[in-house]
Amino acid sequence: MTQSLQAPSVSSVLVDAWGLSNIRLIADTHSSFVFRATQQELPVIVKTLKPEGRGERPGMDFLRWRDGLGAIKVLAQEDDTALLEDAGHLTLRTYHGQVGDVIATEIIVDVLQRLHAPSSTPFPAALTPLHAHFGALFSLEKAGAKASIADVIDWSASIARHMLAEQYVIKPLHGDLHHDNIIGGERGGWIAIDPQGLLGDPAYDVANVFGNPLYATDEILDPQRAIRLARRFATALDCTASKILRFAAAHAGLSAAWTLQGGLTPSGQINLDERLGFARMARSILAEQFVD
Repeated sequence: MTQSLQAPSVSSVLVDAWGLSNIRLIADTHSSFVFRATQQELPVIVKTLKPEGRGERPGMDFLRWRDGLGAIKVLAQEDDTALLEDAGHLTLRTYHGQVGDVIATEIIVDVLQRLHAPSSTPFPAALTPLHAHFGALFSLEKAGAKASIADVIDWSASIARHMLAEQYVIKPLHGDLHHDNIIGGERGGWIAIDPQGLLGDPAYDVANVFGNPLYATDEILDPQRAIRLARRFATALDCTASKILRFAAAHAGLSAAWTLQGGLTPSGQINLDERLGFARMARSILAEQFVD
């Protein structure tokens, strides 16, 4: 006789303390449970980290530090459960499909500049340094990837090591900025959700944009798009397009390493092919000096 699994729920203590009603599960991810609820007739989000998602705690710290500037606002928190404003239903991935990549990129730039705006509040002490964030890529390099991908993994790791050694500006980063993590907010405009909470060079904060929107393979592997993104983000962050693209290539290797850690699913294979394909394309763009 099999035992039925208990459906996830919000702690009754927090339901009472936060005055929640109409609670429903909207996402069950590897790292967390996410619920939509109502508080005093206003929509809110409740996010509870699972034990395997506690590496996202620095992201919660980052959100509290931003206090609604460019990112979703934390209304209350108890241990690994946070009460968040409801950012709405429209993701930038969906909007991208309606308006195209150029307009979506300008939205990303606007969100990025608000996320990176100065704060008079000291940043959290527990943010994850980029050196630690890249651990999976360096581990894969050391262990040795299979022959068919070893060259691009080793190259991405070498680029990552070089970029990490030359971080001259260090600041808090969202760390996972892409089209699914930018939402059209109920309070107007666009805001970021689900940060990693990293500490490092600002140029890394756009690295994941190059591998998104999800499954948009033709765009991801379009060299003209990669060059355009690199130049636009370089202007926004006051650095070189080469620096932007190198961080993007390093992140592509890191994403591939993460994918390989968990065993390949069909969607994982697509992600792996996209990321390794992008890294190879970036290597060619950089070698030909199409960006400075």
